Amino acid sequence: MNGGAVWGIFLQTYRVTIRSKWLLIFALVFFFFAFNIPFLSTSVGATIPANNVPNFIQLVITTSFSLMPLLSLPIGAVSIVEERESGSLSYIFSTPTSRGKFLIARALGLWGATTTIIALGFTLATVIAFKLTPASLQMWNVVVAAAILNAVMISLSLVVSTLSRKRLTAYGAAIFVWFLLTYAGDTSISGSVLAAANQYLVLIPTIFLNPIEVSRLIAVWALNTNASGQLVLATADLGSSGQALIYVFGIGGAYYALLVTEAMWMTVCLAASYFIMVFQDIR
Repeated sequence: MNGGAVWGIFLQTYRVTIRSKWLLIFALVFFFFAFNIPFLSTSVGATIPANNVPNFIQLVITTSFSLMPLLSLPIGAVSIVEERESGSLSYIFSTPTSRGKFLIARALGLWGATTTIIALGFTLATVIAFKLTPASLQMWNVVVAAAILNAVMISLSLVVSTLSRKRLTAYGAAIFVWFLLTYAGDTSISGSVLAAANQYLVLIPTIFLNPIEVSRLIAVWALNTNASGQLVLATADLGSSGQALIYVFGIGGAYYALLVTEAMWMTVCLAASYFIMVFQDIR
């Protein structure tokens, strides 16, 4: 499979995804969810002090990161199974098309389209609410963390898509995964209890098994780190998850542990999708 074919799959995936009705509806909902109407109205009226921008951005991280997987998981979960149902996947693999390169091109196309919507949503809301003040430029850190989370969710959705035989099954599995990570995997209550008992080591596996929480911490960490790499936020404000990571890895190592965790999520999920695609009987 040559580079031109990979580029063609990427562009086709990007164009189809960016025109998806679900993606456009989500973009509108995400915009008003991340930056609610009352806040936008007060910001336009210049009644919000500029020094409150960082505090509000941290609130955006908490509220919007749990919603973002609802964009990439359903879209990615049907991206391969719908081609399997139509028979086009069998046709693609009857040609000299590498499954690995096909999977990478498909993943990049999905990631590019969904990340475009997320970045535009944050940028548009920032321009309206904060008018590109120096403080608002910190939103860039949030966009980068959101792109990392989106990449993990796309990788995870491809596992669902390669395993599924029907689109409805893939949709249901995607929603279940979102619920499992967002609510069933919430460490706020158990983390507070374990932190109070200084049982931080018990909390570490739970944190690493939740890529949403990991990306949230990446965003908060980057948002509150100065030019020399020092954390300028009280560790208590990072929550029990952040305190546990600092306790185990130290302030310097905790941030890199988060990045490595997300990289491992992407690698494992893409590898699993590839092996499922190789060994599964595609009909």
